[in-house]
Amino acid sequence: MAAVPHEAVPVRAATHARATHRQRDLLIELLLLFAVGYNFLLAFVNAKVTPVSPALTYVAELLIYAGCFGIGIWTLERSKVVALIAGITVIVAVLLFRYLIEWRVDAKFIRDAIIPFAFLVLGSAYGGSLPKLFVRMAVIISLVAGFELAAPDLYGDWVNPKSYYVNTRGLDEGGFWNEDSNLFVSATRPGERNFLPGSNLPRASSIFVEPVTAGNFIVFFVAILLTFWRSMRLGQVALSVGLLLFLIVATDGRLAVGTSLLLILGAPFLRRLDQRLSFLIMPLVLLGAAAIVWISGVSAYQDNTLGRVYLTVNAMLQMPAEAWMGLDFDAPYKYFDSGIAYFIASQSIMVVGFFLLAYAFGLDMPTEDGQAFKNFFMLAFSVGLLVSNSLFSVKSAALWWFVCGALWQLKGVPWRTPTGLAQEAHAMGPPVAPSPEVAR
Repeated sequence: MAAVPHEAVPVRAATHARATHRQRDLLIELLLLFAVGYNFLLAFVNAKVTPVSPALTYVAELLIYAGCFGIGIWTLERSKVVALIAGITVIVAVLLFRYLIEWRVDAKFIRDAIIPFAFLVLGSAYGGSLPKLFVRMAVIISLVAGFELAAPDLYGDWVNPKSYYVNTRGLDEGGFWNEDSNLFVSATRPGERNFLPGSNLPRASSIFVEPVTAGNFIVFFVAILLTFWRSMRLGQVALSVGLLLFLIVATDGRLAVGTSLLLILGAPFLRRLDQRLSFLIMPLVLLGAAAIVWISGVSAYQDNTLGRVYLTVNAMLQMPAEAWMGLDFDAPYKYFDSGIAYFIASQSIMVVGFFLLAYAFGLDMPTEDGQAFKNFFMLAFSVGLLVSNSLFSVKSAALWWFVCGALWQLKGVPWRTPTGLAQEAHAMGPPVAPSPEVAR
């Protein structure tokens, strides 16, 4: 038998390592897509196979979080593992304190606190191209949205968001004002569309099953494009812009358009803003909201964006001390249209303050793109919380925290995380030039 050249051993090892990392990246991509779209799959089961109970949705989420930690924890640097453990310890300490005071625990609030840690860990293990990943995801979301607009009755029959949310979230079927539609209640809201008025088209929900989260994805994808457009080919940028325009029209999202415009206009400033000052963005957004309410003279709730901003400002002014301390477990459920008030009441002002400081100083991004995305996220998060708590759902929050995790672990190459392949190749032989895929 011919002897294997010594030089072939490290090449084979590197090839095997590369294949292993690609398989792991594919698994991560599938898990992330499941986290974003598991409601779509369960809604189909509920509509066509068997009614789905709330317990099954809890099991699905637990499997997602277990998968995040199970896949990602092994790739984290030791210092980052320590940082995550410290953060989880603070959350657990506050939960224990609240339990000893009230003798109550709310699983939803615990879930809200787990999501950032789970997807930071999952993102840190990803070694693929972030722009390509989310362009592919945007294509999938757009295709489903296009099908929904082309055949809303068929989508309603196959997915039946009304039945799914009644069975799994306890919504009252009588609250769905359009008795002739199986779509989510806000998908066929009264009045004309902002885009394509007179078309009688619903607001697309796509794989998210309800339109608000579809709008949240638009804002996220705008942040992705603003962060990585310089690393993308011209065709990818053009496709991304086209997908964004289609989704804006399909979802008819007013808040999505407004928040996206804020990100675009603020991009030059946010790219230069020291990431350690990101903790100031949320208080400044809240002060800006209060100023807008005062200048506009709004003094009562209205069913529009400004009315919901008023609701948040008023809620902050009227919140009792127990809610600020997170000791009133019923208070958060009064603030579904006021995400900031919900954040404080569900977690306590201590946890909110810790979150802002840990985000600013602990989540240190080593690249310019990472710092920009970090600031984009905080602005989008703060603006979104003025009118909704939807950014705490896994199908919205997972995407943002996943990218933060990928960029947090980044070293030197735009939009790529360290997979250990470079270290293995260096240990096995002389350095080689990066492939075009990495160098681009």
